[in-house]
Amino acid sequence: MRSDSLVHAASNPFTSAIRVPIALGVLDTALRLNRLQTPAGSSTRPPDPTTSPEFMPLARRVLADGRPVRRSIVLDDAGRAHRLDLILTPMLGPAGETTGVFVCALDLTETLHVEQALRESETQFRLMFDLATVGMAVIDPSTRRVLRVNQRLCRILGYEAGELLGMSFQDLTHPEDRRHDRRRFRRAALRLDTDYFTEKRYVRKDGTVVWALVNATFIRDANGDPVRSVAAIIDITDRREAETRARDLAAVVESSSDFIGIAGLDRRGLYLNPAGRSLVGLDAERDITEIRIEDFFMPEDLERLRQSILPAVEATGRWAGEFRFRHFVTGEPIDVFYDALRIDDPNTGRPLHYATVTRDIRTEKAAEQALREADRRKDEFLAVLGHELRNPMAPIRHAVEILRALGVDGDPRIRWAIEVLDRQTAHMGRLLDDLLDVSRIVQGRIELEPVELGVRELVRQAADGVRALMEEHRHRFVCRLPAPEWRVLGDPVRLSQILLNILVNAANYTPPGGEIRIESRIEGESVLIQVRDNGQGMTAEQLDSLFGLFTRGPHACDADNGGLGLGLAIARRLAELHGGRLEARSEGLGRGTELCLRLPILTDARPSSPNEPPDRPAVPPVGEKPRVLVVDDDPDVVDALAMLLEILGYPVDVARSGPQALELVRRQCPRLALLDIGIPGMDGLEIARRLRADYPDPKRLKLVALTGLGHEQARERSLAAGFDEHLVKPLGRQALLALLESLGR
Repeated sequence: MRSDSLVHAASNPFTSAIRVPIALGVLDTALRLNRLQTPAGSSTRPPDPTTSPEFMPLARRVLADGRPVRRSIVLDDAGRAHRLDLILTPMLGPAGETTGVFVCALDLTETLHVEQALRESETQFRLMFDLATVGMAVIDPSTRRVLRVNQRLCRILGYEAGELLGMSFQDLTHPEDRRHDRRRFRRAALRLDTDYFTEKRYVRKDGTVVWALVNATFIRDANGDPVRSVAAIIDITDRREAETRARDLAAVVESSSDFIGIAGLDRRGLYLNPAGRSLVGLDAERDITEIRIEDFFMPEDLERLRQSILPAVEATGRWAGEFRFRHFVTGEPIDVFYDALRIDDPNTGRPLHYATVTRDIRTEKAAEQALREADRRKDEFLAVLGHELRNPMAPIRHAVEILRALGVDGDPRIRWAIEVLDRQTAHMGRLLDDLLDVSRIVQGRIELEPVELGVRELVRQAADGVRALMEEHRHRFVCRLPAPEWRVLGDPVRLSQILLNILVNAANYTPPGGEIRIESRIEGESVLIQVRDNGQGMTAEQLDSLFGLFTRGPHACDADNGGLGLGLAIARRLAELHGGRLEARSEGLGRGTELCLRLPILTDARPSSPNEPPDRPAVPPVGEKPRVLVVDDDPDVVDALAMLLEILGYPVDVARSGPQALELVRRQCPRLALLDIGIPGMDGLEIARRLRADYPDPKRLKLVALTGLGHEQARERSLAAGFDEHLVKPLGRQALLALLESLGR
């Protein structure tokens, strides 16, 4: 049986249509097909579907049932698998009988490959999306709602993925950035801008703000309209904070009034802020890289810079101290505090640059100089004040001693007047001494003249010095002297000053009828001298401030003799200069006060006998008295002192000028010369120099400066001019007697 075949090519290049006429009953032998032809334009010829084992059963079903069948089959064609989509449809004759099968074969091989590629591409996209180190999101461009996010974006924004889905990125954006962000996104979606690329702030779930760098691309349809947007979000909070700090630092550096500069390791400039340029006179247009570090310094300072400062910066990383810059225009020196440092790489430690923050200290230096000048003038004023006050005090004190020596104090009223004069002039002398001493202490100019001396004699002299004051206040004064062999190394004048301050303070703050005791003992390597009273006592707060300058205890029992509040401060400092300590104790108000003076005892001093009662003070020398010369231009001073010496039994000569003094020394040969320094014309220093040149032996002629100038410089000048001693007016009776007694040694 013959059958005709009709081949039809479909519009799809991979589709072929076959019309197959067939006789019923003899299908296996009667079925014949025209060979499939490849449509024009196709590079691959589809395989013949009738060669598939599945084809004939499908054809029989169509012939038997009269219904079309669709099946997908895979054929191998020259080692390449082809996927064909077959549609078998019955062909009907004029009478409705089945005359054949119409076969339509669609080659889906390329579609299969495309689907596979799409599946692989989607897998890769999912991996890239989910595992990206930056935040990723798929967004609906029309609503900007989140359709998909990765875990990194969840961590950046602080939300779970389920919470972000459906949220709008506009809502996540910081309110201050929304308007600008909405405009940028719209322009990119409409292709008015090439891309959406911006820095913006998001608000995290916890309310904190995070800075992000956002880049979004658009997936568009055939018309170019955006259907999806894929955004990459990078957290740049740390970078923005660092940039903010850097901007702030740059603003500070640029606006700083300090010189701030950076140089390379070759010591050439890299940067200098405006204040630095102004300080050294550099024009704003001057290229800083042309200038080396050494160019900023004075030529005479370069050796120190190269030999000391720069090596220290290189070795240790820093040098700071006062130095000088050079003004590039005038060449004048500029006092600065130069703080130079080495900047190292934080990761490797390798040196990178040198830098400096240098401060102009000319104002401070000028202020220091002004303070020094004011201090110098203050010292001069105090010295002159002391001199001017001591000059009138000296004849008053001498007059008091003269009245006492003459025995005219039989009348109680005269005796009272003499005691008042003596007490008040002594008090004025202490006030002057305190003022001058505190000035020296503050400046560290007190110098001691230590000698080995007995503690017993030291305590006895202090006790004798205040005995009259104790009697005046009706105090019970008990002094137990230390063992005679206890000895210390110290300045006898200053140690006596300490004890006198302590005792006078105790007398002033102990009510009449109270008790004051002096006792001594050895504690370890020190001798402890205790002054206890049963006076008004002190609180803990008062004890803390007791040794401050200008500090006075409250409610002194003798307000007139309370002083300036300097005595104990001076006493403590003098004790420290001796290597000792002065402390105060009190159990409270109304329970008395104890002041303890500790002094290092000489190693060969040991306690061997109990405390003994005090000895009487020394008496003036008896027998033939040496001649004394008194030189002063003040008639009251010279006459009063001469009269007092004569009453004490000493022959006296008086001179009121330098030449007269020189003449009297040559003619009368005095053993002692008491010279005022501030004599007009030939002053006391010049007189001393000339006399010492003629009489170099102090045992032949002892020269003593008796002046109102009590500061250290005056003392140094006196000793340098040839004086053996420097005493301050008014000269007290005990000091005068001690000086006269020394002439016999």
